Amino acid sequence: MRNPTLNLLFVLAVLLVSPPFAHPADDILWYDQPAETWTEALPLGNGRIGAMVFGGIEEERLQLNEESLWAGEPVDAYPDHYLETLKEVQRLTFSGETQSARELGLREMTKSPTSFRSYEPLGDLVIESGPNGKAGDYRRELSLNAGVNTTRYAVDGVEHAREAFVSAVDDVLALRISASKPGQVNVRISLRREKDMTVKALEGGLLQMDGQIVDVAPPEGYDDNPGGSGPGGEHMRFAGRLLVKTVGGSVRAEGESLVISDADEAVLLFTAATDYSLEKMTFDRGIDPGRVADDILGKAASKSWSELRSDHEADHRAMFERVSLSFGEDSQKDRPTNERLARLQRGEEDPALAALYFQYGRFLLMGSSRSPGCLPANLQGVWNKDMWAAWEADYHLNINLQMNYWPADLCNLSETMGPLTGWLIGLSQRGESTAERLYGAQGWVAFHATNPFGRTTPSGSNLESQFQNGALDPLAGAWMALTLWRHYEFTRDKDFLEHNAYPVLKGAAEF
Repeated sequence: MRNPTLNLLFVLAVLLVSPPFAHPADDILWYDQPAETWTEALPLGNGRIGAMVFGGIEEERLQLNEESLWAGEPVDAYPDHYLETLKEVQRLTFSGETQSARELGLREMTKSPTSFRSYEPLGDLVIESGPNGKAGDYRRELSLNAGVNTTRYAVDGVEHAREAFVSAVDDVLALRISASKPGQVNVRISLRREKDMTVKALEGGLLQMDGQIVDVAPPEGYDDNPGGSGPGGEHMRFAGRLLVKTVGGSVRAEGESLVISDADEAVLLFTAATDYSLEKMTFDRGIDPGRVADDILGKAASKSWSELRSDHEADHRAMFERVSLSFGEDSQKDRPTNERLARLQRGEEDPALAALYFQYGRFLLMGSSRSPGCLPANLQGVWNKDMWAAWEADYHLNINLQMNYWPADLCNLSETMGPLTGWLIGLSQRGESTAERLYGAQGWVAFHATNPFGRTTPSGSNLESQFQNGALDPLAGAWMALTLWRHYEFTRDKDFLEHNAYPVLKGAAEF
């Protein structure tokens, strides 16, 4: 028989005399050409603000998002006599008369608007440098550990660099443009959006974006859903603020843009806000988005670039570097990430790419669900380029939102549960009146899909979906509530259980 005590002593001795573990190199995605499509751009986020960085040379584009910028308004459509009809649908179903049950449900358990409007992009930050010669030595990369995007290239012997991150500490997107020789930063800075906003360029290096989503009702306005997505009208207000600070050179306002000339380097700070209130789960006209954005930007502008980056990186690394994963030496790290993926698709082995993929998933959850954000990660995290996103980029409670948070505790990112918890508490409170109106029941109810406005009545892309996917799935809210219980099971945080999870779980069980 082996002696377990001796085995343990041997292991301890080895550990005691072994040198300390070296911290693994940063996990990096990198490419040798700019992104040609949105899906090739590299994401940054702090839970509230998202950016997709393309890494262009003559024109750089950062596609921007703010987590709460949604079209539409609170709508909870439901038909009269819902419970009576449901009982008859159940009777017909259990009697084998499923076609009659379907026809009755479609006729009596649906009501427009069947769905809701979409999460929208905030706009684009565009940096134009124009034709300035043939570029070489190109590299763009995303350090997952640092949460920093870097684009580098050389033109006519001058090395150009752009570094960008979205800081959770200061709640801004920060970007520095620099060159290896003085006076070589010459760019035009613009904020663009498809509709519903105006931009002003002010002296002092400031761009102001102010807007309000104006939803146009069908048939004049585009509506993706045959069952309707809610009334038109003037809805959410929003604002974006961008400040430019330069070393050397000059900044001037020209039209709706800022022009930087002959600078050694330039630092761009951007933030945004809306008048969405999580507490009210709708607009709060007492919130001035422009003033909120001005306050955030003013505080961030008091810091130097090195302070902003140091504070951001310390915060980001402290969260990200709790977990490392290695499948051995990364023999392919000198290949661009897209080439590694192509090799893998051809059947070649690359275990380190799987580890990188795992860490990328953690990075995306961090970027789309943490303070200063207040909303959970939606179907696209926090990143979306389309005025009408796929499936509205909503919250699907019939497994998609649950899946977003499967890694939260297991991957040592428990803070990402914060936005989900706060929003789910609000949803459960709205669902109490829906349980009473539709079922005459206690507790709370929510169906398969919802949004930041907290829709708790059945929804769907059309009447068929509203009945089949919505009305027939009244336990999606209870399913979602289990995520809070599992968080408690993992953390054993009794304060969280008492004040956050238990009221939600109790209401779901009562229903």
